[in-house]
Amino acid sequence: MTTGTADNGKGTIMRTSIALGMIAAAMVWCPFAYPQTPEGVRDLTFFLHRLRTIEDLPEIEDSHTAMSSTWDRTGGNADGNDFKRIEGDRNILLDVRGPGCIHRIFTGVLDKAVAGTRIRIILDDAPAPIFDREVSEFFDFQQGPLPYPLVFHKTYPGTLFPFPFAKHCRVELYNPQKKNWGNYWQVTYSIYPRQTKVKTLQWPLNNSEKAELKRVGEAWLFAESHAPPPPATWSVNEKFSIEAGGTAKLNVEGCGVIREMRIAVEPRSPELLRAIRLRITWDDGSQPSVDVPLGYFFGHGDYDKNDKNAYFNSLLLGANDKEAYSRFPMPFQKKARFEFHNRGDKKVESLAVRFDVRKLPALPKNWGAFHATWTQEYVHEPFRSQMRRFPPFNVPVHVALERNEGPGKYVGVLLCLHWPHADWWGEGDWMIWSDEHGWPPSYHGTGSEEYFNSGWCRFDRKAVSGVVRQEPGNVAVYSFHLNDAFQFRNNIRVAEEVWVEPHKYALWASTAYWYALVPQDARSRQDILPQLAELKAFLPPQLARRITESAKQHNRTLDDEVQSVLESYFSGSGKTGARSQSKGERGTD
Repeated sequence: MTTGTADNGKGTIMRTSIALGMIAAAMVWCPFAYPQTPEGVRDLTFFLHRLRTIEDLPEIEDSHTAMSSTWDRTGGNADGNDFKRIEGDRNILLDVRGPGCIHRIFTGVLDKAVAGTRIRIILDDAPAPIFDREVSEFFDFQQGPLPYPLVFHKTYPGTLFPFPFAKHCRVELYNPQKKNWGNYWQVTYSIYPRQTKVKTLQWPLNNSEKAELKRVGEAWLFAESHAPPPPATWSVNEKFSIEAGGTAKLNVEGCGVIREMRIAVEPRSPELLRAIRLRITWDDGSQPSVDVPLGYFFGHGDYDKNDKNAYFNSLLLGANDKEAYSRFPMPFQKKARFEFHNRGDKKVESLAVRFDVRKLPALPKNWGAFHATWTQEYVHEPFRSQMRRFPPFNVPVHVALERNEGPGKYVGVLLCLHWPHADWWGEGDWMIWSDEHGWPPSYHGTGSEEYFNSGWCRFDRKAVSGVVRQEPGNVAVYSFHLNDAFQFRNNIRVAEEVWVEPHKYALWASTAYWYALVPQDARSRQDILPQLAELKAFLPPQLARRITESAKQHNRTLDDEVQSVLESYFSGSGKTGARSQSKGERGTD
């Protein structure tokens, strides 16, 4: 059964909601155990099926996901053409032993950059490649071998078609002129334990594989443009009002998995979406495994409900003017405890919560509990100098997730940037260490946008990656991992370099989505840092009073003036008005 509680500071109101079925305590125990590699053969159909169905996302196994890319080994930002192994007329992008699967091949500008260059994929040391195509043709969904949307070129070209191999895989570029290798190459792959049975891809596809490929395409095209169809009946359908400082609580008893969650807030304002804290605790846990401001869990936290450009859909998250949805599978052994805490100073008139719950007699032994960890930080000076850095290059990094209590798996991130300037908003290579500590990590990207299957601050929307909203001020982008999730036995670290203009205000926030074999504390940041226009309320009163008159005096916008005031304030100049003009002063935003 489910129980709902509303604590508004005026007493507690308890009510019982839709019954899910009472299960005796002796029957609801769903043991977690160390995962074993699933039996059966992993062929193309296996991998394709898991690109369109997400019920297996909680599975934790012993595998390792990595990337071969052109990242700049000098520590700079020239990530386009640092090729690691050129042998005459061949440029080896990947050369690994199996069993494994390539999940993603991505690159940058085509045309002249790859003129006369072919891409070859050789599996299991075969005498001839399974693919040998002109690079531009390989990424052309009309003329090439792979269909849209598993091959794409909305902004920059790539493919998410799986290439399973049993023994060995080599991906190489070939050009008899020994040039035109292209740029920003990334090849993401997973390696499985030796006993894992993987069937090597064969071409052309058989009818069964073609049918599954078609189903994946249809599912992805629907997911990127529509919310999922609702179930015939919602297992949980509750509505609360929450006073400022109050908390609404909802418990789901028994053993099962939440397959979909939809939440609608009225009034739906960015202020309330950031003020409502979503906390989910699994089973007998003492701390929440999900602890995120509501709007930064779903991705719509910075946008007005009437901003149609911020409506988005994907395979796992989405939002529109009425509600937001999540399709991350959320298993629980005994119960799921939800809390919606209103940390703001305004009343939530209505919080509507709907769940689709599948009741189970027991959870699979290799299923993990769902987690979401939220992090936020200023990345401009003087805060930039306090950010974490990793040797040998010590570039400032934003750490989205770092855990040392495996086993688990990382399945994606939502990155929200507050950058109220009309120009470049910054970037950095994504780096992921899974069961490793040294340098370099086995996953080292070539830039921020590439991680979201885009480039050069140009984004689009796909079923598993894309942009919520891009405008001067608020940028939100998402990327999810299905077959290419990052499994870890012991530890994982997910970080992005922060290359920004250090003296311009910038606020970065991320929500990392992950699973752990045993429920853990999300360890999220608890306070929310004010955005630029809000900072005036946090400045000393004499500074706040000067903002309006100084803006008028210098004919600047409010945001520009707040930034100018902060430059003086953070630099310790003691100025209370416009930007200090001292020649030796280093202003900061």
